[in-house]
Amino acid sequence: MDNYEFQALIDEYGNTIYRFCKGMTYTTEDAEDLYQQTFLTAFEKRNNLDRTGNPKAYLMSIASNLWRNQKSTYARHQRIAPTVSYEEVEHGVPSNSDDMLETTIQTDEEATLRESIDKLPDKLKQVIVMYYSSEMSIEDIAKALHIPKGTVKSRLHNAKERLKEMMEREVNV
Repeated sequence: MDNYEFQALIDEYGNTIYRFCKGMTYTTEDAEDLYQQTFLTAFEKRNNLDRTGNPKAYLMSIASNLWRNQKSTYARHQRIAPTVSYEEVEHGVPSNSDDMLETTIQTDEEATLRESIDKLPDKLKQVIVMYYSSEMSIEDIAKALHIPKGTVKSRLHNAKERLKEMMEREVNV
């Protein structure tokens, strides 16, 4: 695969890979690092990449493996010095009180969902982020994680059930 073909690959799948990285790490800085490392690794292995196969699943597999390998580093950094992204600091102020209330409720719900996703076991978290954030099909997730489609469906179902339970507990608190 030459450089032009590789650039076309980045153009085609870059946004999907970035959304996955962002969903798994939650900070822009960590997502960008994981994204860059994913394409650097893919570039190093570009001769093994079959453009006619499923390059999206191949790239997601690389990103997923890198995330798993770097997860302990992310966790350690968050324990030592939690990071706050620029987006979290720079929220705009709504123009009226109804908008502010609605924005506050939505922000709280998103934060609760994000916290709930973080509490999921890694196997469930990967599948839920790939399916919803990266908009991958069950078949593509199965290829990326090297597991059967039935296992993906089961993990997706279990993740949704656990998230539903966690969110209901938060509402009832």
